[in-house]
Amino acid sequence: MSEYQHYQFAVDDPLTDGQLAEIRALTTRARLTRHSFVNTYGWGDFKGDPQQLVEAYYDAHLYFANWGTRRLILRWPAAALPLETAQTYCVGDSADSRESGGYVLIALESDNEDDPEDFNDLFGDDGDRDEQWLPSITRARRHVAEGDLRLLYLAWLLCAQGGELGDDDLEPPVPPGLGDLSEPLADLATFLRIDEDLIAAAAQRSLRPAPRPLLAAHRAWIATLDAAEKDAILATLLHGGDPWALDGLRRRFQDTRKPTGPAPARRTVAELRAAVPAHRAQRIAREEQRQADERERTVRIQREAQNRRLTDLQHDPEAAWQRVEDLLSRRGTRHYPQVVTLLGDLAALADREGTTAAFSERYAGFVAAHRTKRALMRDLRAGGPACAALIALTPED
Repeated sequence: MSEYQHYQFAVDDPLTDGQLAEIRALTTRARLTRHSFVNTYGWGDFKGDPQQLVEAYYDAHLYFANWGTRRLILRWPAAALPLETAQTYCVGDSADSRESGGYVLIALESDNEDDPEDFNDLFGDDGDRDEQWLPSITRARRHVAEGDLRLLYLAWLLCAQGGELGDDDLEPPVPPGLGDLSEPLADLATFLRIDEDLIAAAAQRSLRPAPRPLLAAHRAWIATLDAAEKDAILATLLHGGDPWALDGLRRRFQDTRKPTGPAPARRTVAELRAAVPAHRAQRIAREEQRQADERERTVRIQREAQNRRLTDLQHDPEAAWQRVEDLLSRRGTRHYPQVVTLLGDLAALADREGTTAAFSERYAGFVAAHRTKRALMRDLRAGGPACAALIALTPED
């Protein structure tokens, strides 16, 4: 695969004409709208500085290259995410935080070599697929502003996974709901290659999130607010001057519903790493069982379908033999799957009626007559569970 780099930026509030002109001066190739910037490079590179662009214009940036580098930069108003909170979780080179111009930015990076097949599975040459990652991940920004810190904890796990922390370093507070990631958070974890078994190990100390509050709970909390404060909040929401105001209000409400008991004991990085193998073994066992159940279900469906066909076939098996010859008289190989199915059914019918010896003799003659059709012979040997008798009776090349 040739070189491939993808740059993407997004912003909530529309950019002005002047801002668009300033960004356009950096690149003539990018697709620019008032809310987004998208460009890919098969050669050369983007001349701008993504960090500076997010500081000045954008709320989110995503970058990946087919040699393995993947980056995210996300920003919040400092009132929505205090720098102190971000620094609690962003503690290494893979996850860094800083404040600039009234905003708090976090920069996340995964820089492992990509296998070409893995790269194509996630990205590939489908531009629409490439552009789906950032819109999904940026939805989690609003959840952080509402008090959901799972995104920040995943940033800390990225540092722990990358070996940037000492064995005795303690984890930060584990937010509720880590064991049940939303789609935006799951996409972020996948994009940054955060080990799902490490997440599962960390989630063992994560409380279940509180259920969605009833309207009555919101009303009861609002009744505790000062009338002047309520008037100011309502005016702000009605005016629409601060898109983060509602998120901040939700965060304040959620703070009143936090558990009051002692927080779970904090684990060391070494303790988290030691718990990963058991979770990996459990996940693999579950996946193997799921695959076995799926195979069993497929075989059962195939057998049920074959039994229905045998009910019709038993009245005139000669017609099936004639149908096989008719299909093989046609040009090409596209009829071979039908031939395999018919012969498999004839073999199963012979087994049911105790005429296997007669079938085997006739099938041997059939193979001798068509042995030069190598594709047909391969299909007969790979006929699957419904054609087990054929596999045993069809000779190798």
